[in-house]
This record gives sequence, structure tokens and C-alpha cells, in this order.
Amino acid sequence: MPSNNSTSRRTARRRARRSADKRIASLVTREVVKLIPQIVARVHSLSNSRTPEDVKAEPIFLYKHFKDCDPMPFTGEGGVSQLLLWFDAIEVTLRQSGCPEGFQTTCATRVFQSQALDWWTAERNKRGITATYALTWNELKKLMKDEYDPPHELQKLEDEFWQIKQDKGDNASYTARFKQLSVICPSQVDTPKKAIAKYIRGLPECVGDFVKADKPATIEEGYQLAAEVNDKRVLSKFFSTNPVKQAHQAIIIDSSGESINGSSDDSHKNSSRDSSDGSSENPSKDSSDDTSSGSLDEVSDDTASTREAQPNRKRKEPSMEEIPKPEPLRSVPILAKRAYNGSHPQCLRCTYHHPTGAGCRYCANCSKYGHLTWNCHFGPQH
Repeated sequence: MPSNNSTSRRTARRRARRSADKRIASLVTREVVKLIPQIVARVHSLSNSRTPEDVKAEPIFLYKHFKDCDPMPFTGEGGVSQLLLWFDAIEVTLRQSGCPEGFQTTCATRVFQSQALDWWTAERNKRGITATYALTWNELKKLMKDEYDPPHELQKLEDEFWQIKQDKGDNASYTARFKQLSVICPSQVDTPKKAIAKYIRGLPECVGDFVKADKPATIEEGYQLAAEVNDKRVLSKFFSTNPVKQAHQAIIIDSSGESINGSSDDSHKNSSRDSSDGSSENPSKDSSDDTSSGSLDEVSDDTASTREAQPNRKRKEPSMEEIPKPEPLRSVPILAKRAYNGSHPQCLRCTYHHPTGAGCRYCANCSKYGHLTWNCHFGPQH
């Protein structure tokens, strides 16, 4: 029995200790749960309250940071185009230098020169220094547009935009000006379709037809396509002021002194038609007769000099009645001579350029140098 009593007592003590441990554990858990929010708040407060050595000081913006970016000066000259160009350039500089919004007006107005500086000084005197420099960048832009873009200047730019055209092969200048005027006069290109159509109308036909046929969806595609086609035209010398004539073309000078383009076949047809038509009236008959008589005198002189040079040669002297009079030259087209660009020297005898070993041009009809038989206007010599 004593052994049973001792065993029961030990069992009771173990149960009592277990129950006490459970009560203590529950008390500790409740206290820890209450303390967790306080611990978390304390940790956050300690992390936010760092010492000055741990916190890096924020950089301070100075005007020299803006000046180091080489801002573009503004003089107030050049009109609206120069104003818009300055707006774009100064906005890039403000972003690169990290200029804060409250300091943008101060930095931008520091680059004013000449007329712009005089205007800004007058604005400061009128508004006050504090109110003037308190303007935002957008307010400053609006104020400058009102000053340098008056209604009459805007009307001139709108008229220019209506009539803008590309000058020969300078597509880059045309596109740049088109973009500027699109910003200044947006009412004329308020839709992509209107902008594309207006841009194509200003292009030369040899470029605009290709762009129109391609049907660009955006104006940027039209810019790129026009530049590509224009470069090909420039490389092929399409916009040359002196285009090279083809082999079948010639420049004909009519009786009035004006040059007309035509083919060599047409000119020969016209000349043969005019020479065969003897019944047509010719207002310059007297002058043509004088020319023909002068030509006869030259032929007779040349014949006489030939006879003197060859005294041993016997030939029958033709009478004046036997010498056929050539038909008067009425409206024979004169072919404009081109400048010689070859490598042969000029002959002192026939005044033509030919190889030194080759003979001069000699006419079998009139026995003269300088032209061939098919181009003779004097007739055969007997």
C-alpha cells in the first residue's frame, strides 16, 4: 500500500506541474501578442530615424549646372520659326540639367540677348521681379508667343503655308519648313489625310506621283518616301539646270531668235518643206537675197584663189549665166553649237577639233573647208 500511495503522489505532482506549465505558456503567449505591434512600430521608428551620417544629402541645383549644358541664346530675331526652335532647344537643356520647375523661368531668361533682353527688362519693370520670376515655363512660353507671334505675322506664315513648294531637289529644306509651319498653322493640317495631301501637293511631279501612288498612312511615311525618291532623282541629275539632250533632239533657233526643242527629223522635214514651197510669202526676202549674194561672192573669190594656186590646171571658165543661183535660204533652222569638251586640239585650217593625223572637213560641192557635203548651203561648183 505505501508503494501505491507514493506512486499516486508522484503522478499528482507531475499533473500539477504540467497544468502550471500550460498556464504559464498561455500567459506568455498573451503578453507576446500584445507586445508584437509595439515592437514592429519601434523597429520602423528606428529605421526611419537614421543618423545624418547615414543619410545622403540631396544635390542642390545651381545655375552653373544649367550653363554647363550650353543653352541656346535667344535674341528675339528670326520670327516665329526661330522662337519655336529656341523652345525645343531650351526644353532639352532644362531636362538635361535637372532644373526644377520653380527655377525654369529664371534659367531660361538668363540666356536672353539683344532685343529679347530689352523686352524681358520691360516686363520685369511692369510686373515686378517677384511676380515675373514666379511665372511657370508654360506661362512664359505663352507670353513670348504673344510678343513674337502677332496676328499680322501669323497671317504671312499662313499665306506661305498655302503656297509652299519644294525648290528643285532640296527636299530636306522643304520638309523642315513644312514641319515648322504645321506647328504654327495647325488648322491647315488638322487631320493626317489633309497633312499628307498638302505635303504631296508641294512636291515636284516626279516625286509627288510616286508618293501619292504608294498611299502613305502617316505623314512620317510620306516624309521618308519623298526623301528616298528625291535622292534617286538627284543622283540621276533630273533637277539639273542644263539637262543633257538625247541623240535625236536638238535646240533649234527660229527666225525670232528664240530657241525651241525639237527632233532632228522634224527640223529636216520643216526645212525641206520650207525650201520646196517657193510660192509662200517671206517677209525677210531681201535679207535672204543679200545673204545668198554674199555667199556667191565668197564662192567666186574662193574659186579665183583656187585657180591662182593651180596655174597649170586648165579648166573651162563658166559664164555667169551657166552658174545656177542657189535657192534663197528662207527658214532653215540653225543648230546651236555646243561647247567642245573633247581632247583633240582645234585645227587652224578648218577651225574644227579633230585628231592631228586626220584630214580637215572638206566639202566636195563648194570646195571649202569646215563642213561636209551633206551640210553645204552654197551648191556645187563647176
